[in-house]
Amino acid sequence: MKSCPSEPRIAEVSARIYISASEPRLWDKLEQMTLIDPSVGGGIDEVIQGRRPIPRSEPIGPISRSGYEEIYEIDPGFCAHVADTFIDQDWRLTIRSRENNLRFRIAFSGEAAYFDRKHRLSDEYLGCSYIVRPAGDSLTASFTGGVRYRYCSLNLTQAYLVDFLGLGSDELPPVLTSPWERRETVMGHFAASKTALALANRFFRARSSSAWRDVEVRSNALELLRVLFEDWRTASPHSRASMRITLPEREKLFRIRDLIKANPGRTYTLPALCAQFRLSRKKLHYGFKRMCGVSVHEFQTEVRMQLALDLLQTTSLPVAQVSEKAGFSEPTNFTAAFRKHFAVLPSQVRTTT
Repeated sequence: MKSCPSEPRIAEVSARIYISASEPRLWDKLEQMTLIDPSVGGGIDEVIQGRRPIPRSEPIGPISRSGYEEIYEIDPGFCAHVADTFIDQDWRLTIRSRENNLRFRIAFSGEAAYFDRKHRLSDEYLGCSYIVRPAGDSLTASFTGGVRYRYCSLNLTQAYLVDFLGLGSDELPPVLTSPWERRETVMGHFAASKTALALANRFFRARSSSAWRDVEVRSNALELLRVLFEDWRTASPHSRASMRITLPEREKLFRIRDLIKANPGRTYTLPALCAQFRLSRKKLHYGFKRMCGVSVHEFQTEVRMQLALDLLQTTSLPVAQVSEKAGFSEPTNFTAAFRKHFAVLPSQVRTTT
């Protein structure tokens, strides 16, 4: 006989992470997030700032000009992420999940783009976007510089819904449970009710002291979760836009990414890759953008430019040879592409290193 879950307590949140504007320890904060946020529980695979990957040994430069982000662990397996910040420059990060998880997100300002291996999803103004992800899934979040982002999200695991809250299969939408069983990723939107929007907006209006703010955030997050599930369950089918990607498609897109990284000097076209990996053009285009945050062409350019930069900084090869190794038949085309990518000429990189 299934035991009834205990009534969720209204108490302080388990943990809190505060990220200020121009946060000097962003790597540390990201690693703390992996401990309490199910959407990043599997770790941070990559951070791209501007157009350059940032290794863990190097500090991440200032990203936000003003504002803040707060991540609250409501319970193990359930967190609320609140952000009201002005992003100063383009950046993206690729995150991995450790467990089956779900993310609800309501954006009041600024549309963050999310990419899986098949599709692109943007938050819709005053709607709720959702992402259902299986354990081990890779997801790239992309943010545009010069934009204010004001949003809240609820991130939770399947175990939290089933074991802690005690929700049965008849109380969960089919679009949630079936992807976890098939290890598929599903992304979409549904209309958020006025009640949900009001609850989401409370996160930005709380003026309590620290301890009472924790209590307020916890109670608000639990109530918002309940309302969003009701909105999702009762939304009309035509308003629940969703898209799926299967495990075999995911594996093929990983192989395409690794192929391009291993052969930066080669040119890969969409028709050729579609034929080689038996993917439709639409699946390859949108799938790759979800996984890497950029198109196949943009990814090839990034890999080539990073190779060229490394060669210029670590060897004395002539620019013409660097151009050839990076896959450019004409040095003038390489110089133009390099300048567009890094905002400096190849000769200037070599002169200053």
